[in-house]
Amino acid sequence: MSRFKISNHIFTLGLDAQEISIYAYLCSLPSLQNTLDDRSTVRVKQSTIAQKCGFKAVQTVSKVISRLADKGLVEPLRRSVKANHHKGTYSYAIKQLPTDSCYFFVDRHIFGKLSPRQMLIYLFICKMYSPKLNDSWNSYSDIAAQTGMKRELVIQTITELVELKLITRCHRKAQENRHMFVDNHYQIIFWVRGTLKGKKKVRLYCEYSHTGSLHSRQSKTYNNHSTFLLKCQEEMRYFLMVRGSP
Repeated sequence: MSRFKISNHIFTLGLDAQEISIYAYLCSLPSLQNTLDDRSTVRVKQSTIAQKCGFKAVQTVSKVISRLADKGLVEPLRRSVKANHHKGTYSYAIKQLPTDSCYFFVDRHIFGKLSPRQMLIYLFICKMYSPKLNDSWNSYSDIAAQTGMKRELVIQTITELVELKLITRCHRKAQENRHMFVDNHYQIIFWVRGTLKGKKKVRLYCEYSHTGSLHSRQSKTYNNHSTFLLKCQEEMRYFLMVRGSP
């Protein structure tokens, strides 16, 4: 599956943007083994973590993982040794936060596209997303207060996510004064592309309801590639469901 779920408690641990980005990526990896103390074992190169989480230096990954280890979220395991006596890939035991009732979904394809700062805001919008209304509404000040990021930086980051076509933003006006803007509303976008018998195909607007059922509206095929891309930009949206209360 392309989606995985993260506990809402990830935002109660006081993690910074670097820590939450790496922890979320490690949680997205398939587990090699699960333990009785709610830990999963994953194996991944630190260079891969750097690329998927937007780090320029592998040394930074090592420092962040050490901080996560101090907080009891990640335990570096003994590194394997190859037959030629070279060190192999790192293995980690990842503490799984409870996802019984309060959790949200994230698509694995998002990794490798965002910086840690962008990932923090993106995950927060995913957490606050309402499955019933297909909407997320939070003011810049509210997001800044709950993520620990400066308000000006929150505005810049959300603008970047909109430009990357990962979310949409709608400014809402106050009912008592139509000349005054109040909170913003966001929707999460996922672009789907594929081929069908040599033709480009797009699945339009598939929405997850609050019950978890999938409502597929329709599919169209296009022989012309430019027409297909235009239709993708104009019509195709896949809104991710987020479960659990914020």
